[in-house]
Amino acid sequence: MSVETEAVTDSGASAEASVPQSRMAALYQRDRTCQGLGIALDAVSTGRAVMRMTIGPAMVNGHGIAHGGFLFLLADAAFSYACNSYGPVTVAQAAQVTFLAPAAVGDELTAEAVERTRSGRTGVYDVTVRNAAGKVIAEFRGQSVMLAGAPHKG
Repeated sequence: MSVETEAVTDSGASAEASVPQSRMAALYQRDRTCQGLGIALDAVSTGRAVMRMTIGPAMVNGHGIAHGGFLFLLADAAFSYACNSYGPVTVAQAAQVTFLAPAAVGDELTAEAVERTRSGRTGVYDVTVRNAAGKVIAEFRGQSVMLAGAPHKG
């Protein structure tokens, strides 16, 4: 796992201190689902995360295309790391995905999560899933809720 830890200043996220790599690495080490499916955490910074997954033969549906559940899972994982980049325990409150193009066995997909806003204990994050050619495969929007820690002021 290679985790970048730069502060974000252009997404609407506040330019807080860099995300401690050790905290994100520890979160990933406990993430048995991502590890088991080969989902890699490529980068994380405040309010952002990038994750990557290759579609395997067991990840396709009866039509021979990537099962939507795996696309949702990849996007949801990126969303999780982005909203937990601030430190307090944060989980999904709601999420929705729009599937735009099929993915096939062997396709390497990248999910990039970007914070749109945070207020109090909630946040909104958008995730774009693309194939290696840059084609958008799915768009995901997640709403987060902080379970522990001080609410965001601003």
